[in-house]
Amino acid sequence: QFLRDGLATLRSDARFRLFLYTQWLGGATLMALPFFVVAASGLGLGVADVGILLGAQTAGALTSNALWGRIGDRFGKLALLQSVGALRLVPPLGALVIFAVVGGLSRIEILVAFAVLFVIIGALVNGMTIGYLGYLMEISPDEKRPAYSAYFNALASPAALLPLLGAAIGDVLSLKAVFITALLAAILQLVFYVRLSHWERR
Repeated sequence: QFLRDGLATLRSDARFRLFLYTQWLGGATLMALPFFVVAASGLGLGVADVGILLGAQTAGALTSNALWGRIGDRFGKLALLQSVGALRLVPPLGALVIFAVVGGLSRIEILVAFAVLFVIIGALVNGMTIGYLGYLMEISPDEKRPAYSAYFNALASPAALLPLLGAAIGDVLSLKAVFITALLAAILQLVFYVRLSHWERR
């Protein structure tokens, strides 16, 4: 009965449905997340460097909280999600740029470039969490907020398995193909955020 109610909500609530689509596309973008470490290792960075990258990701997450909170409070949760969506373009695009120019970079320059990407990754992951929870509460009917949260988490959970698809793409094609797929998903997610904006204005 719970699953039937969730599917009925998906069919009847257009805003909820569009928001779920953006979450699936966000999962497709984050599909590339584990492969940034693989790419860094393949370009000569070692175990100690990976620790630096994870530290950079934590720093990005911590330092971005104030920014995301200010954007969400001043402009709304959808604007916050759109800002995070735009930021999602940077890591896969940055990885592709590093691949393109790696021949002219030293190991330290490669480490710094990846550290910047990991700061951005930390920031966008935190922004995504803050934004999606806040927006989900905004679009949920008062008497059904726990149910909407449960529906959303259940319907969005398959996106967590997308790194398996990323592994298949990387194995069959290349790491570059993984980042290109993530970049295209980020672009499509922004398109759906625009559609959500139009829905809100109506």
